[in-house]
Amino acid sequence: MSVPVWSVVKFKIKEGCEDDFLAAHVFEDNHMKYMKSFNVIKIDDLEYAHIVEYDDMNATFEVQDQSLDWLDSVSHLLEDYGGSRTDAFSGIKVEFE
Repeated sequence: MSVPVWSVVKFKIKEGCEDDFLAAHVFEDNHMKYMKSFNVIKIDDLEYAHIVEYDDMNATFEVQDQSLDWLDSVSHLLEDYGGSRTDAFSGIKVEFE
């Protein structure tokens, strides 16, 4: 049985770079095929989050290199979170019966 995995990645955008950051959200089909759902939400004036659902842990590993390549391509648009480009966490979806 596969268990859905959710990933939340928060980004702090540099002043004046918001439009470029949002425009960078064009992904190839071979990147998106691993994501069950993908959402970008605005948290604050210059903070956004990606909320992604994967079918299982294997899917998260399959897309990891492509996601890091994308992050490298937008790094110049981001403020650091104390030495990290993002503030992130992930976990297994909990089902209640």
